[in-house]
Amino acid sequence: MSDVLPELIEPPANDLSIDAIEGVLRDHYGLSGQIFPIEGRQNPYFLIDNGHLRYLLKVSPANDPIEEIEAEHALMRHILRSPDGPRVPEPVMTKDGGDMLVLPLGGEDRRVRLLTFLEGAPPPTGEKLSDRSVAAFGSISAELAKSLQDFEHPVLEREPEGDLRKAGPQTVSLLSTVADQEIRDVIAKAMVTALRRIQPLGPGLRVAAAHQNLNAGTVIGEDTGGTWMPTGVTDFSGISNGWLVAGFANTCAYLLADRDGDPFALLPAIRAYHEIYPFTLAELEALWPLVVARTGILAAEAESRQALSPDDPQAKEETEKRRAVLNGATAVSPAQVFAAILDATGMTKPLPEIGRLLLDIDPETFRLVDLSVTSPLLYGGNWTDTDNDWKLLAHISRETGRASTRYGEYRLSKGSTDPQQEPESFALHIDACIPARITAVAPFAGTLKSAGPRLVLVGRDLTLHVEGLECTLAEETELAAGDPIGVIAGADNSIGGLRLRFCLDPDLVPPLFCTPTGVGRWSRLCPSPAALLGIDANAPAPKHSDQPVRGWKEYLFDATGRTALDLGGQAPLIGHGHPRLAAATYRQTILLNRATSHPSEPEEVLRVQLAELAPEGLNHVAFAASRGDALDLAFRLVRAHTNKARIIGLPGFRVNRRDPDLFTVPAIGTAADMIHDLEDIAAVLANGYDEALHLDEPLAELREKAGLLVVDETGTGYGRLGHHTWGFSHRGLAPDFLIADGPDGGATALLLTRPEIAASLAADERPRTISPVEAAAAAAALDVIREEQLRENTREIGGHLKTRLESLAERFPAIRAVTGSGLLLVVDLSDEAANLGERLRPGFIVDDSIPKRIVLRPPLCLSRESADGLVDRIETLLSEI
Repeated sequence: MSDVLPELIEPPANDLSIDAIEGVLRDHYGLSGQIFPIEGRQNPYFLIDNGHLRYLLKVSPANDPIEEIEAEHALMRHILRSPDGPRVPEPVMTKDGGDMLVLPLGGEDRRVRLLTFLEGAPPPTGEKLSDRSVAAFGSISAELAKSLQDFEHPVLEREPEGDLRKAGPQTVSLLSTVADQEIRDVIAKAMVTALRRIQPLGPGLRVAAAHQNLNAGTVIGEDTGGTWMPTGVTDFSGISNGWLVAGFANTCAYLLADRDGDPFALLPAIRAYHEIYPFTLAELEALWPLVVARTGILAAEAESRQALSPDDPQAKEETEKRRAVLNGATAVSPAQVFAAILDATGMTKPLPEIGRLLLDIDPETFRLVDLSVTSPLLYGGNWTDTDNDWKLLAHISRETGRASTRYGEYRLSKGSTDPQQEPESFALHIDACIPARITAVAPFAGTLKSAGPRLVLVGRDLTLHVEGLECTLAEETELAAGDPIGVIAGADNSIGGLRLRFCLDPDLVPPLFCTPTGVGRWSRLCPSPAALLGIDANAPAPKHSDQPVRGWKEYLFDATGRTALDLGGQAPLIGHGHPRLAAATYRQTILLNRATSHPSEPEEVLRVQLAELAPEGLNHVAFAASRGDALDLAFRLVRAHTNKARIIGLPGFRVNRRDPDLFTVPAIGTAADMIHDLEDIAAVLANGYDEALHLDEPLAELREKAGLLVVDETGTGYGRLGHHTWGFSHRGLAPDFLIADGPDGGATALLLTRPEIAASLAADERPRTISPVEAAAAAAALDVIREEQLRENTREIGGHLKTRLESLAERFPAIRAVTGSGLLLVVDLSDEAANLGERLRPGFIVDDSIPKRIVLRPPLCLSRESADGLVDRIETLLSEI
């Protein structure tokens, strides 16, 4: 029985006085301390606290069998000597070196023994175990079993109460008192199904000493980080020889009931056990059927108790609970659970020998089609066509008539534009294009279970699902390996299509795809059918599966097809992956990709387009390698004209190269105004902008000062603010210089100024020309902005987004303000929501580099769906604060 400390009471509930116990401790153990009787025991127990250690004194009739006590002491000492063993009590020897005493106490002879007391408590009632607690049960079970592997004692030959080697007879006996035939059938079916899986594995299961009943009643634990964790074993009556895995299965059955019958909730415990004391493959395969068997026994016990006490409300409640747990356990395919167990432990079950399906086709003639997230065959959103994968497969097959997709490939076509939805993108099948009328043969011996559009061949350890064959065989036909099973459907001289899937569960129709988080389980349950074609048609696993590898509009896709919305200002203005941009750069790359001494044709086209967009009078275009170089050029032109300059930094403008957070515009929607003498500007430039610029003069005063006006539209131009091409337009300013980034998202920066100002530079100071490819890309981006009406989209979607954010601000005080316009918006946050930007990731990428502020700078192609998705996610997160 467990030594967990129950309620302490006063006065004692037994017939032994405190004085008598004090005498025993003093005379025979040399101990003293406070003595507390413990209630709820068949025999008297006392807790002893001497201020340094606590002990448990057990008193029992002198004529009780001594063998169990001796065995318990031997187990404790053996476990304590093991470096891997869990915490257990330790027998305390008497002054004479004995383990026990027989003394006259309370008018009769009593056997007395003293143990160290394990501090701790049982699991909190009414609370489910956390994943950490479940894993800890696996660890403590493994530690105990491992510590017992060299323990030898006659006590191990006792028959444990929960010996699952006799699960069948136990269940039959229990159900004999149950009159409800329906529940009898449910329990019996579950037991028979489990035993059929266990029986062929039995000879391979290790017999070893293990605890057959490690659960909440036989352990104690401690609160660790707000979670109760089992830390010690207090009951040893369940330790005996038996199937090693069966002992752990009993513990798993207890955990399964705690988790309402969810088999996948056991995985942390299984993983933890296997890491400490590894199971064999046969034991892992038997584990879940043994858990189901134990669950069936517990259900049968509950039904039997209720049958004997039909009016007992506790018996009825227990019966209902056990029925629910059993229903949950039997609702999941055993093969699925086994696959999950293999994934959790990193084990693999070898597949049986598999022959080729198409003996008349040379495997070397197959071509593989790449449909992954990084495939060059996918561009311009063609993957959104539901038939695109088949179209590409058919196109690739035209050369040889034989083409195949890849198993284990994360398909971009299955990706989702919803960052909150995990896509079912991992291919668990292979599609192939094959010449019609080619004969297909059985790759292994089995029974033909279905001969319709989806042919199913069930073998001993593997099931094949094939679509695209014409089969005239009858169902239940027994086939040997190599027997013909049909031909590729289709007319003569045409190309037919095959879809191939494997599954370890003969009763399950395997899915075509699974989610990235389900890959470990489903890839083991539905292994690759590539061997049927005789080729390596397995896609390599991505090296960095969580890193973005493709962009499309406002979306970023990682290598598994998961989506993120790129709203932080790093996306190109027109969005990621635009086909017009790709076509323009490709065409120019194969023509000419180097700057020459004279402007190229694409550069001349770009200059014309920029001049049309330029503010009045600023029709001279200069190109620079970066924004800093463009600002440097502007200051050199200022030197040639005056020793004063006014620099207007629009929203998002930062002036420090080395530390971009040193200066940031205080609020979107207001200009940051700076004025300096020419000498001050030169000093700032020489130091890499490491001197903070002053912002203490109001705009009205700046207008009265002499000097040239430099406006920085980096991040705000081309209509980002919605109503004007340039953000300064509604401020009544007449700039002399305008700095902007390239419209295509490249590194090139632009400086627009008046021709007479530009003419002041000497010939050897003239700015560089732009490469033809850079020019072609920028010109294409400007075409897209105009033709796809992205400025209009910015105004419409930006207004909609701001309105929804302002509505949130009215409901949630955590949003202090929403400012900005178009698709450049700022959300200012209170302290409790300061980490909102971090919580939005990885699905939504925003600029949260400024404390308690989120800056939204999506590409101008942002859709209403994406804007709503962002606001909905923010609303959800704010509701959780």
